[in-house]
Amino acid sequence: MKKRTSRWLAFTLGLLLTVGLAGCGGKQQAKADTPVKITYWHRMTGSWDKAQQKLIDEFNQSQKDYKVVATSQGSYDALQQKLMAAAKSKTLPVMAQAPYTNIGDYVKNDFLIPWDSQMLDGANKLSASAKADIFPSFLAAGKYEGKYYGLPYSVSTQVLFYNQDLMTKYNLTLPKTWADLQAMGPKLKAAGLGVIATDQSYDVQLEGMAKQAGHQLITPAKKANLNAPTTLQAVDTILNMRKEGYLVTAGNDYYFDVAFTQGKTVFGIGSSSSIGSVQSEAPKTMHWGTAIIPSFANGSTAAPLNGNDNVLFKGATKQQQAGAWAFQKFLLKKANTAQWAIKSGYVPVTKSGLASATYQKYLKANPTFKAAGDAADDAFASTVFAGYGDYRNDLMDTVDVTVTKGTAGKTAFDALQKQTEKILQAN
Repeated sequence: MKKRTSRWLAFTLGLLLTVGLAGCGGKQQAKADTPVKITYWHRMTGSWDKAQQKLIDEFNQSQKDYKVVATSQGSYDALQQKLMAAAKSKTLPVMAQAPYTNIGDYVKNDFLIPWDSQMLDGANKLSASAKADIFPSFLAAGKYEGKYYGLPYSVSTQVLFYNQDLMTKYNLTLPKTWADLQAMGPKLKAAGLGVIATDQSYDVQLEGMAKQAGHQLITPAKKANLNAPTTLQAVDTILNMRKEGYLVTAGNDYYFDVAFTQGKTVFGIGSSSSIGSVQSEAPKTMHWGTAIIPSFANGSTAAPLNGNDNVLFKGATKQQQAGAWAFQKFLLKKANTAQWAIKSGYVPVTKSGLASATYQKYLKANPTFKAAGDAADDAFASTVFAGYGDYRNDLMDTVDVTVTKGTAGKTAFDALQKQTEKILQAN
């Protein structure tokens, strides 16, 4: 199974708007001698599910007050559908995994309880040092309207994948900039190779390139920069490289790794969560690695975060809220962030977990994961807002028409700018 899916799970706003205030399953009061049940829905399967369950078992055995009961929904799409159905029937779990970009719509529809009262206040609050230990961009991702509605759990960064065999054959060095990639184009094209592969949609690369050039696509002040000159420059760079045959976008296989592992391109760019898939798909004779992504402008290697946060649903009792926080706090311990990263392939969400002897030993044996952690300092959270799902659908459609129909970047993104401004005004 490929664990990867789009971090930008877009759901139907119309469905959300029909849903009333939802109550969590497990409202019944626990007996005095029975641990409080914390229902937890997630999308992990296979080895990831087993690794996560090991952490859950350790938490349950570490104390007697709470018992986390996890249910895998199999995928982000299935999890989202289950949550929407549960919201309508008022049977939401106590907590669940969710892409942080869902938070704006969840809050608009009054689904969530912020973690603040548990995390920032009370006897079991997070210490100042423990809060500072979480990578700032990871923590900022779940903060919306001044409150922490999501806390980091499964986070991945953008990395550059390289085929060392082809680099050696054609006397290439790791690209530091997108201009370096373009300069390699003629030589590699003559050899029947592409320079770099991306996923079917180039939206993640575009968001990073735009930020590097000076503007987020959507700023925290809710200003859209979809047709700003810097954005259009990034769009044109991608489309021109694709037209020249230097950049390859995935087809129905959706992800960059097919072209990359088949040796059709020298480089690939994508989520660090793709490392496991490349490991399983690449020929055993292929020598490959990962590095920091190339810079588009200003020497910056900023790129948007992928992955999901843990969120807490309204309807949870005070006891369930306390139990959910106890579990989340357990997940943030240094040893546990390292353990989960090793078993899942995600990036440790704490600096101490990344620097721990356990994780550093793992990196020595598995150096392809090093760049993912190195990218954490320059990673950034996309702006969260109500209506993000609709915006996301429009962005994907815009990217699609530039690739499949040859629509000019300015034409497509001018239209997206207008659509997005309407969404932002409506929310």
